This record gives sequence, structure tokens and C-alpha cells, in this order.
Amino acid sequence: MNKAARTEIRHVTVGLLVTAVIVAVLALVFGPASLAGKATYRIHASFGQTDGLEVGSPVYAAGVAVGEVSELQLVDGYRVRATLELQADVVLDSDATAAIVTDGIFGAKQVRIDIGGGEQNIADGGVVAFTEDAVVLDDLLALIIGQARAARAASKLENKE
Repeated sequence: MNKAARTEIRHVTVGLLVTAVIVAVLALVFGPASLAGKATYRIHASFGQTDGLEVGSPVYAAGVAVGEVSELQLVDGYRVRATLELQADVVLDSDATAAIVTDGIFGAKQVRIDIGGGEQNIADGGVVAFTEDAVVLDDLLALIIGQARAARAASKLENKE
């Protein structure tokens, strides 16, 4: 075997070893959590308007991601029932609230849960009784413009008198 062939074999071997080390490191870092999976449970919350909320949207409690929206369903009287899949270690009280909020001014929608202080806990399959719908930016702007017009009209009336 000549020198060029040995060099080529050495380069291939080193490349394979480096690739194996990278795969092993990635498996150690990301593998256990994704392979084992986290224990979760599901709860439901009904909203009148979910503007922008999607399956996969995050669920936060006290500013920490604790789950995601796993299903959105149109139910009785045009309400939307959101199924929230939460980490098993998140304990919600019977008076917990769920609100659809925006991440920043124009960010994606997410569900914010305020854990509450009731004496009973919401079990798997339970319902969050107190909810707050998504605020639609167009509705908010229309309200602000309407109030500004009313204030201007009142100002014109005062100036005429």
C-alpha cells in the first residue's frame, strides 16, 4: 500500500471518528429528554375568540413555558375549546385562569395561565373555568379611534358654547 492510500484511509477514519463523537454528544444532550418524553396531562379551556392562537402555541405560567396547545375545536355556540397539554409537575387550582395574550406588540399568540389559589386541583381532562379571550388589534384600534372622535366632538361642543 502506498503512502497516498494510507493517508486517505487515515483521513476517512478520522472523519468517521469525528462524526461518531458529534452524534454521541448530540444524543447525550438532546436524546434523553426527547426519548423519555415528559409526563404531561391535558386540560381544557373555552374561549369566545382565539384570534391567532394555533395548535403548538406555547402555554406559560409565571413566565415559564409549561406546555402547548394540542387541539382547537369549535364547540357549542361558536366557542373554541382549547386543549392544553401541560407538564405533569404543573399543578393548577380550581380557580386558575387562562388568557390568550400576544408575545409583544405584534408577536404570536400564546396562552398565559395564572395558577390561582383554590383548594382543589384541576385533574387530567379538567376544565379551566375562568378564561379571557384574545384581544384583536383591529377592535382595539377601533375603540381608541372612537374615543378620540368622541373627545373631539365634545371639545367642539364646548368651544361653541
